[in-house]
Amino acid sequence: MQQPQYKSNIELKYLARMQTSQHLGLLLGAIILKSVITYFVTNILSLIVPSGTLGNIFYFALTYIISVFTSVLIVGQYIIFLKTACNIKSGIEDLFGGFNKNFLKIIKLGAIIALIGFICFIPYYIAVSQYERVLSKIMSETELSGYSLMIGNIASNDNYMEIYSIFIATTFKMMLIMVVCSIISLILTLPFFPAFYMIIDFPDWNATTILKRSFEVMQGNKLRLLLLYASFIPAYMLSLFTCGLSLLWVVPYVNMAEANFYLDLMSVRNKNLNSK
Repeated sequence: MQQPQYKSNIELKYLARMQTSQHLGLLLGAIILKSVITYFVTNILSLIVPSGTLGNIFYFALTYIISVFTSVLIVGQYIIFLKTACNIKSGIEDLFGGFNKNFLKIIKLGAIIALIGFICFIPYYIAVSQYERVLSKIMSETELSGYSLMIGNIASNDNYMEIYSIFIATTFKMMLIMVVCSIISLILTLPFFPAFYMIIDFPDWNATTILKRSFEVMQGNKLRLLLLYASFIPAYMLSLFTCGLSLLWVVPYVNMAEANFYLDLMSVRNKNLNSK
């Protein structure tokens, strides 16, 4: 018997485009609402963070905790996208569906996945602390309130040229570390991609079972998912020329493609199980 085949990324993106076009308002609204809630919670809690090294440690720990609890909203967002992909009526209230059931299971899985990302970004957090110290030193040495005056005096002052070179080098180093950490985090969390979707589809499974099944269905599919993500790079690059406006379409489009990727994974898995 012929084994069922996965849809190509071209097919998945075609489905995602059609679905995003038909339900853009709901999909975009869910993403924006989740982002706004996360933004305000993060900024409100950051007001209690003390300054200095201890403050940075406290801030990073706080960021991790917020990431864990944001998992509940992520599951709610996935509910909306899965329902849309399956042509089931959905509403913005589904964004809070994770609070109604499986809350503790979501938090447990969120803690595991967020911890992996947090560990991967430790070098970046260290680089940020170093970057802040360099900026503080530059500001104290130049006695300027901003960088525009400093840059304007570079041509006439060798000291400013040296300071500016340090600023550029430190900024480039921090950005490079951020990119490397992001790539490593993405690769290490790929096996967990289906986990939050599985909470929705299989509410009776415990966290251990969900993690196990996630690894199983992602066997041989991690590269496919990476290539799917890579195919959206031109769309993200386009946002640089549209002042970010194109992201209002691209972000829901990417999320919808992810939902279709998951549904395709499970469809092939179920067909394989039924053929045995």
